[in-house]
Amino acid sequence: MATFIIANCQFGRNGIIKKNKRPFGNVIDMNEEMVQRWNAVVTENDTVMHLGNFAWDPTTAEEMFNTLNFKQLLLVPAEHDQPLFEMMSTDMLPDNVKIINRIFEQPTTNATFSYWPMLEWPMKDKGHYLFYGYYGKKYKPDHKKKMINMACEFWNYTPQNLNTLVRLFEDDFEA
Repeated sequence: MATFIIANCQFGRNGIIKKNKRPFGNVIDMNEEMVQRWNAVVTENDTVMHLGNFAWDPTTAEEMFNTLNFKQLLLVPAEHDQPLFEMMSTDMLPDNVKIINRIFEQPTTNATFSYWPMLEWPMKDKGHYLFYGYYGKKYKPDHKKKMINMACEFWNYTPQNLNTLVRLFEDDFEA
């Protein structure tokens, strides 16, 4: 059982293709390709942390919950996650899908998670990495500052293994 991380998928949002210059012809192709890439690395025994902007509407969110591989899906909410709160308020979220705090700490991996990039974050002084999901060209991953942007646009629209990322960046940081 592994933990994967990704952000800003925005399943079902047609306008995100042009806005973020995604390499997809339409929203159906985007959703299908991103599901294929997700399911190629995530198994039904894995946990996935999604850092903001999961799906554009409740219908698409429900479809993704039923299509994507995961044992548990932890969702850090962002500005376009109202559909998730609508589903939660009507008890439509599956039991294995949880909306978690907007800032979430995981001491076992020396990591703090948020949708928003922050100059200061909990446990920064203890060496925690900040994994965040806000997409913007000026917010590229910067391992030297221990700030890792997990927006899917930076990771070939594919969830990344959290432990592998931490080891990779720790090795690079120590070099």
